[in-house]
Amino acid sequence: MRCLAAAVALALALAGTAACSGDEKGGATPRQSQSQATPQGTPAARLADVTLPDQPGPLVDLITRQVRAAGTVRAENASTTAEGAKKAEEKISAQLRTGTRTPSAQMTIVSQDPADQGTTEAVVLDGTIYTRVDGEEQAPGKPWVRLSRKDAANPELAPFAKLLTGLLDEIDGALAQMSTDTGLALVRNGAFKGAPADESFEGARVRRYTGTTETAKLAGSDRAFDALSKVGMKEVAWVLWVDGKGLPRKFQADYTTPQGMKGTHTVTYRRWGEPLIIQAPPAGKVHTIGA
Repeated sequence: MRCLAAAVALALALAGTAACSGDEKGGATPRQSQSQATPQGTPAARLADVTLPDQPGPLVDLITRQVRAAGTVRAENASTTAEGAKKAEEKISAQLRTGTRTPSAQMTIVSQDPADQGTTEAVVLDGTIYTRVDGEEQAPGKPWVRLSRKDAANPELAPFAKLLTGLLDEIDGALAQMSTDTGLALVRNGAFKGAPADESFEGARVRRYTGTTETAKLAGSDRAFDALSKVGMKEVAWVLWVDGKGLPRKFQADYTTPQGMKGTHTVTYRRWGEPLIIQAPPAGKVHTIGA
């Protein structure tokens, strides 16, 4: 999550000069610690086997149903971008709840970019994001900072709304990458290249689908691809591995821009449907911007 640590620090420094009482105008008082421990998921072994469709749309529809039925997943993402001699790597590990209307997740983001190394932790619950960067304190005794769209819309923080919204967009983007949202949008709007192939992945039988998607067909669905489309990138190549339960096991996307930037984004999904707890940090450890 490039430059997130610096952006959080700047937001806190700037917003600290704003008056925010934490009452109904700002809605900024930290909420009590909360968690989402139930409902639990359905372990993949208990899901029925399915017949995988041979068209992108029906395949995505089936996967979406199975992902919701499983309800939970652990995922790991590895992203690499390279332009000339410059190379940046980022790794994200997460546990996500996939069967709820409102996304929830607990993520650890490690940037290995030489110019911006650091580790960010984030918890997403009920539209609120709690984050901390490299264990730093955002206020005495408070390593976590609370962010929400409501905070960003607070009139008293108007001078910093764009910065706060950018932070929220960046974490939301990471959540979309870790969930199946980004990958399934690519598949739904793309076309298969060649016939699917049966393979083995981590001891499980899977079907590998290879395809490409024109970036113009992703307009409005993903900020990252919108940006790449604006610099002239025409398409994204991808590979999707799906098991016999209709659950994604791995997704990889590759792209090259006309300017020579190359990127690879790989997400691996494990432990579908196993119990997990997503819990907000204790209220006493959370700092609210502007409070």
